[in-house]
Amino acid sequence: MAVDDEQGNNMLDDVWGSDGDEVVPDLTQDLRKLRDNHSKRGYLDGIVSAKDENLQTGFNASFPLGSELGMRVGKIIGRLQGLEYRYGGDDTQLTEDFVKAKQELRIDKILTKSIFDPEYNLPEGKHPTVDKWEELTNTYCKKYNVTTK
Repeated sequence: MAVDDEQGNNMLDDVWGSDGDEVVPDLTQDLRKLRDNHSKRGYLDGIVSAKDENLQTGFNASFPLGSELGMRVGKIIGRLQGLEYRYGGDDTQLTEDFVKAKQELRIDKILTKSIFDPEYNLPEGKHPTVDKWEELTNTYCKKYNVTTK
């Protein structure tokens, strides 16, 4: 089916039509709607694709560091919990430190953006909070003759 404009040109030769042409009003409106929908869909597809690619790249780059920090925090909390269970009744400072450690070593505090450099690496490979608690945990382990391996 051919749809001609007033000059006899086939309007379907150019799917999108020309913005300035006088054409059948209903068809022009439909074509503009179709063009707008395709443009929006293409834009959204491009955004989603870029986000997916960047998300995967970011995940691949950050996962090793995140898992290392998670392991370190897990060891700290586990050791302090064991020490607190065994010696906390006699050592109120140990009990207080265990409570503080659970607060300060929460994931939302460990992975705070301000701790990392612009490339999301730890400056000089050190995490101030995790390092602090590892040192304190080692002090308690030495105090109570607990070996860690």
